[in-house]
Amino acid sequence: MSNLKQAVDESGLSQHQAAALNRISKNTRNSVNQGTFGEERVEAIPSYINTDSEVVYKNKNNAWIVLGRDRPAGRASGYGGRGDTQAASIDLVVGRMGAQPSSTAYVDPNFRIDAARIYLSQKTDIDENFNLADGSVGSTKTKSGIGIKADGVRVIARESIKLVTTTDNVNSQGGKVKSIGNIDFIAGNNSDGLEPLVKGEQLKYALKNIMKQLSDITETLNKFMLSQMSFNSAVTTHTHQCVGPWGAPTALPSLQSVTAGAASAVTLASDVAPANVINIVNKAGLEFNTLNEMGDHYILSRNVHTT
Repeated sequence: MSNLKQAVDESGLSQHQAAALNRISKNTRNSVNQGTFGEERVEAIPSYINTDSEVVYKNKNNAWIVLGRDRPAGRASGYGGRGDTQAASIDLVVGRMGAQPSSTAYVDPNFRIDAARIYLSQKTDIDENFNLADGSVGSTKTKSGIGIKADGVRVIARESIKLVTTTDNVNSQGGKVKSIGNIDFIAGNNSDGLEPLVKGEQLKYALKNIMKQLSDITETLNKFMLSQMSFNSAVTTHTHQCVGPWGAPTALPSLQSVTAGAASAVTLASDVAPANVINIVNKAGLEFNTLNEMGDHYILSRNVHTT
Protein backbone atom coordinates (compact mmCIF):
# COMPACT_ATOMS: atom_id res chain seq x y z
CA MET A 1 0.00 0.00 0.00
CA SER A 2 1.40 3.38 -1.01
CA ASN A 3 2.00 6.04 1.65
CA LEU A 4 1.63 8.78 -0.96
CA LYS A 5 -1.48 10.91 -0.74
CA GLN A 6 -3.26 12.10 -3.85
CA ALA A 7 -2.70 15.73 -4.75
CA VAL A 8 -6.46 16.23 -5.09
CA ASP A 9 -8.59 14.45 -2.48
CA GLU A 10 -12.33 15.12 -2.44
CA SER A 11 -13.27 12.15 -0.29
CA GLY A 12 -14.17 14.28 2.72
CA LEU A 13 -16.66 16.55 0.93
CA SER A 14 -20.19 16.75 2.27
CA GLN A 15 -23.06 15.31 0.19
CA HIS A 16 -24.12 18.84 -0.65
CA GLN A 17 -20.64 19.76 -1.90
CA ALA A 18 -20.27 16.54 -3.88
CA ALA A 19 -23.72 16.95 -5.46
CA ALA A 20 -22.95 20.55 -6.44
CA LEU A 21 -19.73 19.46 -8.15
CA ASN A 22 -21.44 16.58 -9.91
CA ARG A 23 -23.96 18.97 -11.43
CA ILE A 24 -21.13 20.70 -13.24
CA SER A 25 -20.04 19.11 -16.50
CA LYS A 26 -16.63 17.51 -16.48
CA ASN A 27 -15.11 20.03 -18.88
CA THR A 28 -16.54 23.00 -16.99
CA ARG A 29 -15.59 21.53 -13.64
CA ASN A 30 -11.99 21.11 -14.71
CA SER A 31 -11.83 24.76 -15.71
CA VAL A 32 -13.64 26.36 -12.73
CA ASN A 33 -12.53 24.19 -9.79
CA GLN A 34 -8.79 23.85 -10.30
CA GLY A 35 -7.67 26.23 -7.56
CA THR A 36 -4.71 27.24 -9.71
CA PHE A 37 -3.20 30.70 -9.53
CA GLY A 38 -4.67 31.10 -6.03
CA GLU A 39 -8.30 30.69 -7.15
CA GLU A 40 -10.84 29.10 -4.83
CA ARG A 41 -11.27 25.37 -4.78
CA VAL A 42 -13.93 23.28 -3.09
CA GLU A 43 -12.34 21.02 -0.49
CA ALA A 44 -13.24 19.33 2.77
CA ILE A 45 -13.08 21.62 5.78
CA PRO A 46 -14.34 20.54 9.22
CA SER A 47 -16.44 22.83 11.41
CA TYR A 48 -14.70 24.17 14.50
CA ILE A 49 -16.44 23.93 17.88
CA ASN A 50 -15.69 27.35 19.31
CA THR A 51 -16.34 28.77 22.76
CA ASP A 52 -18.00 32.09 23.62
CA SER A 53 -14.68 33.71 24.49
CA GLU A 54 -12.94 32.81 21.23
CA VAL A 55 -12.51 35.06 18.23
CA VAL A 56 -12.12 32.85 15.16
CA TYR A 57 -10.62 33.82 11.83
CA LYS A 58 -10.70 31.28 8.99
CA ASN A 59 -10.61 30.99 5.23
CA LYS A 60 -12.05 28.49 2.73
CA ASN A 61 -8.93 26.34 2.75
CA ASN A 62 -8.75 25.04 6.33
CA ALA A 63 -6.52 27.78 7.75
CA TRP A 64 -7.41 29.18 11.18
CA ILE A 65 -6.43 31.74 13.79
CA VAL A 66 -8.21 31.39 17.12
CA LEU A 67 -7.82 34.05 19.80
CA GLY A 68 -9.07 32.65 23.07
CA ARG A 69 -8.01 31.06 26.33
CA ASP A 70 -5.84 28.04 26.98
CA ARG A 71 -7.51 25.11 25.24
CA PRO A 72 -5.47 22.19 23.90
CA ALA A 73 -8.50 20.00 23.22
CA GLY A 74 -12.21 20.16 24.13
CA ARG A 75 -13.94 23.13 25.67
CA ALA A 76 -13.31 21.85 29.20
CA SER A 77 -9.57 21.36 28.60
CA GLY A 78 -6.68 23.54 29.66
CA TYR A 79 -6.61 26.40 32.10
CA GLY A 80 -9.21 28.24 30.05
CA GLY A 81 -11.52 25.27 30.47
CA ARG A 82 -11.22 25.29 34.22
CA GLY A 83 -11.82 29.03 34.44
CA ASP A 84 -8.38 30.42 35.24
CA THR A 85 -7.55 34.05 34.56
CA GLN A 86 -4.38 35.09 32.72
CA ALA A 87 -4.61 32.09 30.37
CA ALA A 88 -4.88 33.89 27.02
CA SER A 89 -3.98 31.87 23.93
CA ILE A 90 -3.42 32.20 20.19
CA ASP A 91 -3.85 29.05 18.11
CA LEU A 92 -2.62 29.19 14.50
CA VAL A 93 -3.64 26.05 12.64
CA VAL A 94 -3.62 24.80 9.08
CA GLY A 95 -5.17 21.48 8.09
CA ARG A 96 -7.56 20.53 10.87
CA MET A 97 -8.02 16.74 10.92
CA GLY A 98 -4.75 16.29 9.07
CA ALA A 99 -4.79 13.96 6.08
CA GLN A 100 -8.48 13.05 6.36
CA PRO A 101 -10.57 16.20 6.76
CA SER A 102 -14.34 15.96 6.57
CA SER A 103 -16.81 18.73 5.85
CA THR A 104 -19.39 16.97 8.04
CA ALA A 105 -17.17 16.77 11.14
CA TYR A 106 -17.26 19.11 14.15
CA VAL A 107 -13.86 19.27 15.79
CA ASP A 108 -11.90 20.61 18.73
CA PRO A 109 -8.17 21.41 18.60
CA ASN A 110 -6.23 18.21 18.09
CA PHE A 111 -2.53 18.65 18.80
CA ARG A 112 -1.79 15.15 17.49
CA ILE A 113 -3.38 15.01 14.03
CA ASP A 114 -3.92 18.63 12.90
CA ALA A 115 -1.45 19.21 10.08
CA ALA A 116 0.56 22.15 11.42
CA ARG A 117 0.24 24.44 14.43
CA ILE A 118 1.83 27.29 16.32
CA TYR A 119 0.27 27.49 19.77
CA LEU A 120 0.89 30.31 22.25
CA SER A 121 -0.60 30.40 25.72
CA GLN A 122 -0.11 32.62 28.72
CA LYS A 123 -0.72 29.69 31.06
CA THR A 124 -0.56 26.08 29.88
CA ASP A 125 1.06 22.63 30.23
CA ILE A 126 2.96 22.83 26.95
CA ASP A 127 4.79 19.46 27.16
CA GLU A 128 1.64 17.56 28.06
CA ASN A 129 -0.29 19.29 25.28
CA PHE A 130 2.13 17.97 22.66
CA ASN A 131 2.88 14.68 24.49
CA LEU A 132 6.61 15.37 24.80
CA ALA A 133 9.17 13.29 26.66
CA ASP A 134 10.42 14.87 29.90
CA GLY A 135 14.15 14.64 29.22
CA SER A 136 16.39 16.40 31.72
CA VAL A 137 14.27 19.54 31.41
CA GLY A 138 11.11 17.91 32.73
CA SER A 139 7.59 19.13 31.93
CA THR A 140 6.60 22.78 32.14
CA LYS A 141 3.28 23.19 33.94
CA THR A 142 1.05 26.19 34.65
CA LYS A 143 3.39 28.56 32.83
CA SER A 144 3.49 30.37 29.51
CA GLY A 145 4.45 28.24 26.55
CA ILE A 146 4.88 28.15 22.78
CA GLY A 147 4.59 24.94 20.79
CA ILE A 148 5.41 24.54 17.09
CA LYS A 149 4.47 21.34 15.32
CA ALA A 150 4.46 20.27 11.68
CA ASP A 151 5.84 17.48 9.50
CA GLY A 152 8.98 19.52 9.05
CA VAL A 153 10.06 22.45 11.19
CA ARG A 154 12.89 24.71 10.13
CA VAL A 155 14.29 27.66 12.06
CA ILE A 156 16.25 29.81 9.63
CA ALA A 157 18.45 32.81 10.23
CA ARG A 158 20.48 34.70 7.67
CA GLU A 159 23.10 35.46 10.29
CA SER A 160 22.83 33.61 13.60
CA ILE A 161 20.62 31.56 15.92
CA LYS A 162 20.77 31.42 19.69
CA LEU A 163 19.08 28.97 22.03
CA VAL A 164 19.06 30.76 25.36
CA THR A 165 17.59 29.77 28.73
CA THR A 166 17.15 31.56 32.05
CA THR A 167 17.24 35.19 30.94
CA ASP A 168 15.05 36.45 33.81
CA ASN A 169 14.80 35.98 37.55
CA VAL A 170 11.02 35.39 37.55
CA ASN A 171 8.71 33.48 35.21
CA SER A 172 5.39 34.56 33.67
CA GLN A 173 3.46 33.55 36.79
CA GLY A 174 5.66 35.61 39.10
CA GLY A 175 7.56 32.61 40.42
CA LYS A 176 11.30 32.81 41.05
CA VAL A 177 13.55 31.06 38.53
CA LYS A 178 15.74 28.95 40.81
CA SER A 179 18.21 27.33 38.41
CA ILE A 180 19.64 27.52 34.91
CA GLY A 181 17.25 25.83 32.50
CA ASN A 182 18.57 22.92 30.45
CA ILE A 183 18.41 22.44 26.68
CA ASP A 184 17.53 18.95 25.42
CA PHE A 185 17.84 17.61 21.88
CA ILE A 186 15.59 14.53 21.88
CA ALA A 187 15.29 12.45 18.71
CA GLY A 188 12.23 10.22 18.46
CA ASN A 189 10.55 11.80 21.52
CA ASN A 190 12.32 9.21 23.68
CA SER A 191 14.65 10.54 26.36
CA ASP A 192 16.11 7.14 27.30
CA GLY A 193 19.87 7.38 27.05
CA LEU A 194 19.89 11.16 27.30
CA GLU A 195 23.49 12.32 27.76
CA PRO A 196 25.24 15.67 28.21
CA LEU A 197 27.03 17.07 25.18
CA VAL A 198 30.81 17.31 25.19
CA LYS A 199 32.29 20.79 25.47
CA GLY A 200 34.85 21.21 22.71
CA GLU A 201 37.34 23.52 24.41
CA GLN A 202 37.35 21.50 27.63
CA LEU A 203 37.78 18.24 25.70
CA LYS A 204 40.68 19.85 23.84
CA TYR A 205 42.23 20.83 27.19
CA ALA A 206 41.81 17.26 28.50
CA LEU A 207 43.29 15.62 25.40
CA LYS A 208 46.29 17.97 25.37
CA ASN A 209 47.02 17.14 29.00
CA ILE A 210 46.54 13.42 28.43
CA MET A 211 49.01 13.60 25.53
CA LYS A 212 51.47 15.45 27.77
CA GLN A 213 51.09 12.80 30.46
CA LEU A 214 51.70 10.04 27.93
CA SER A 215 54.82 11.87 26.78
CA ASP A 216 56.04 12.24 30.38
CA ILE A 217 55.42 8.56 31.10
CA THR A 218 57.24 7.57 27.90
CA GLU A 219 60.22 9.75 28.86
CA THR A 220 60.30 8.26 32.38
CA LEU A 221 60.11 4.74 31.00
CA ASN A 222 62.90 5.52 28.55
CA LYS A 223 65.15 6.73 31.38
CA PHE A 224 64.41 3.58 33.35
CA MET A 225 65.14 1.37 30.34
CA LEU A 226 68.46 3.11 29.59
CA SER A 227 69.50 2.82 33.24
CA GLN A 228 68.46 -0.83 33.39
CA MET A 229 70.25 -1.60 30.12
CA SER A 230 73.43 0.00 31.43
CA PHE A 231 73.22 -2.03 34.62
CA ASN A 232 72.41 -5.25 32.75
CA SER A 233 75.40 -4.71 30.45
CA ALA A 234 77.73 -4.23 33.41
CA VAL A 235 76.43 -7.36 35.15
CA THR A 236 76.76 -9.56 32.08
CA THR A 237 80.41 -8.49 31.50
CA HIS A 238 81.60 -8.44 35.10
CA THR A 239 84.67 -10.33 36.44
CA HIS A 240 85.32 -11.78 39.91
CA GLN A 241 88.27 -11.19 42.21
CA CYS A 242 88.87 -14.12 44.54
CA VAL A 243 90.21 -13.23 47.97
CA GLY A 244 89.43 -15.00 51.26
CA PRO A 245 90.75 -16.27 54.55
CA TRP A 246 92.50 -19.62 54.76
CA GLY A 247 92.87 -19.60 51.04
CA ALA A 248 89.19 -20.18 50.42
CA PRO A 249 88.07 -18.42 47.20
CA THR A 250 85.44 -15.78 47.72
CA ALA A 251 83.59 -14.24 44.72
CA LEU A 252 83.13 -10.51 44.99
CA PRO A 253 81.34 -8.14 42.60
CA SER A 254 83.62 -6.36 40.20
CA LEU A 255 84.18 -2.63 40.57
CA GLN A 256 82.47 -2.18 37.18
CA SER A 257 79.21 -3.82 38.30
CA VAL A 258 79.22 -1.98 41.62
CA THR A 259 79.66 1.35 39.81
CA ALA A 260 76.91 0.50 37.30
CA GLY A 261 74.55 -0.59 40.06
CA ALA A 262 75.17 2.60 42.00
CA ALA A 263 74.59 4.72 38.90
CA SER A 264 71.37 2.84 38.18
CA ALA A 265 70.17 3.33 41.74
CA VAL A 266 70.95 7.04 41.54
CA THR A 267 68.98 7.32 38.28
CA LEU A 268 65.99 5.47 39.73
CA ALA A 269 66.05 7.53 42.91
CA SER A 270 66.64 10.92 41.35
CA ASP A 271 64.74 10.69 38.08
CA VAL A 272 62.41 7.73 37.66
CA ALA A 273 60.80 7.49 41.09
CA PRO A 274 59.99 11.22 41.46
CA ALA A 275 58.71 11.32 37.88
CA ASN A 276 56.38 8.41 38.64
CA VAL A 277 55.05 10.16 41.73
CA ILE A 278 54.48 13.33 39.70
CA ASN A 279 52.68 11.34 36.99
CA ILE A 280 50.40 9.72 39.56
CA VAL A 281 49.55 13.09 41.11
CA ASN A 282 49.01 14.67 37.69
CA LYS A 283 46.74 11.83 36.63
CA ALA A 284 44.57 12.24 39.71
CA GLY A 285 44.42 16.01 39.23
CA LEU A 286 43.59 15.75 35.54
CA GLU A 287 40.89 13.16 36.21
CA PHE A 288 39.20 15.37 38.80
CA ASN A 289 39.62 18.53 36.76
CA THR A 290 38.14 17.13 33.53
CA LEU A 291 35.92 14.16 34.45
CA ASN A 292 34.34 15.38 37.70
CA GLU A 293 31.39 17.77 37.66
CA MET A 294 33.18 19.97 40.20
CA GLY A 295 36.27 20.30 38.01
CA ASP A 296 37.14 23.61 36.37
CA HIS A 297 37.60 21.92 33.00
CA TYR A 298 34.76 19.36 33.15
CA ILE A 299 34.40 18.12 29.56
CA LEU A 300 30.61 17.60 29.64
CA SER A 301 27.98 20.30 29.43
CA ARG A 302 25.95 20.71 32.60
CA ASN A 303 22.93 22.13 30.76
CA VAL A 304 22.79 20.77 27.20
CA HIS A 305 21.81 17.13 26.54
CA THR A 306 21.01 14.89 23.60
CA THR A 307 19.96 11.31 22.87
